[in-house]
Amino acid sequence: MSDFMGANTNVASYDQDYLEDLSKCVKWIREYHNWAHYESTNDYFKWDDFTQDQKGNNWPHHTKFIEKCNELGVNVLIDVLDLPEWIGKEDHIPNSSGDGSKATDYLERIEFVSQLVARYGSQKIDSSFLKTADKLSGLNYITYYEDDNEPDYWWWETKWPAEHYAKYCNAVHDGTGVQTNSKHPLLGIKTVDPNAKHVLAGLAKKDTVYLQKILDSSNGKVPFDVVNIHMYCTDDTNGYSPENEKYGFEKKLTPLLNWRDRTIPGMPFWMTEFGWDTYIDQNKQHSCTYIDFEQQANYLLRSYFILLKMGFEKAFMYMASDHNSHDTIKYASSGYFFDNRLAQKRKPSFYYQVLAQNILGSSIFKKVISFAEISGTNENYCFEFENSNKSEKIYVLWTRETNSSNDTGATSAYQLDLGFKPTSAYSVLPKDKHENGEKIDADINGKTINLKLTETPQFLIIYH
Repeated sequence: MSDFMGANTNVASYDQDYLEDLSKCVKWIREYHNWAHYESTNDYFKWDDFTQDQKGNNWPHHTKFIEKCNELGVNVLIDVLDLPEWIGKEDHIPNSSGDGSKATDYLERIEFVSQLVARYGSQKIDSSFLKTADKLSGLNYITYYEDDNEPDYWWWETKWPAEHYAKYCNAVHDGTGVQTNSKHPLLGIKTVDPNAKHVLAGLAKKDTVYLQKILDSSNGKVPFDVVNIHMYCTDDTNGYSPENEKYGFEKKLTPLLNWRDRTIPGMPFWMTEFGWDTYIDQNKQHSCTYIDFEQQANYLLRSYFILLKMGFEKAFMYMASDHNSHDTIKYASSGYFFDNRLAQKRKPSFYYQVLAQNILGSSIFKKVISFAEISGTNENYCFEFENSNKSEKIYVLWTRETNSSNDTGATSAYQLDLGFKPTSAYSVLPKDKHENGEKIDADINGKTINLKLTETPQFLIIYH
């Protein structure tokens, strides 16, 4: 499970000294890697700690950040996004020439990604091809690289048509449509490092239209190794539970996964953004993903299990730390931590997730025992996990009120038939301010465990 649960963050987690705390929650992060931070002047690449561009700016310490992630056992998906001013336009589309209809229009962006892969990938590269001052390559820290973020934005003008994005996607994948030269000696993720994995830019929409157009524009080729999607459980006014019958994950994403199975079977699907905000002001104003602290803690945990059951290979909550803990703008207060002005203090969701990592991190998902199993006006959920020693089973269980928008305080009596008589059993309940939760002895009746389920997932530990 430690290979499944992730969070979004950026180099601030290192600069503001909460990366170590974050590593207790997740062992995968998706790093928002702003192109403008690292090449704010053309050909001045600042992943080291001393290169200064023409403006004399040498922030941030990116290589130290990646080294610290490696030290903490945290895997990194680098997501390259946005664009620097020297590209010469205020648009969001990273084409440095033309109208974006040709692969060569994206040469500068492709070069940036390729130099990034050369630095952190698995292959040593001829130093004459490297534009970094320190000429480092083959550090072997990063395998996964995401080429952009939400190219299917519907709120931007100009739109980035899928047919144009496909040109960029193919070129950044392996250099299709572009040619290396003395000015651009490295072009293409797979060309620079055949062991690297190219993650499609996270898509904002839940339909398959944009995805299908990418494939239709790629001459029979699949120019990526992983598809990823973003989803927030909202009606654009309020936040809803992850199981919600109208705005939950299964309702919105099942058609997309069915399309995957028909069109590109076996292709890994990642959820690289999901989450809920926690701030509401004195006038009861809030973002469209707002829920309270306890529900955020519950929903984040439950989301990992729902997405696991649906067939996603990884899931990254958004965002590890609040951007602004006292702002009603959407996604500003969706973290495990409050913002830096509040000293990165921990929310209940931090403690819930640390407990999940401690108990489930080394375990393997085995099967679903119950999923939305009706119990009166409620529905029950039960997932089974197993540790490598085979003598320990772990069950994750919760309940919710059927057809509820949000948690209502529902509880359910639940009997788990193990099929064997355990030698011992106990439950652990997540608890705010307690990384180890609250331990409760199990009610064992022969081969059956009698449980009281709440909307907070509990972890049942069985020995046999």
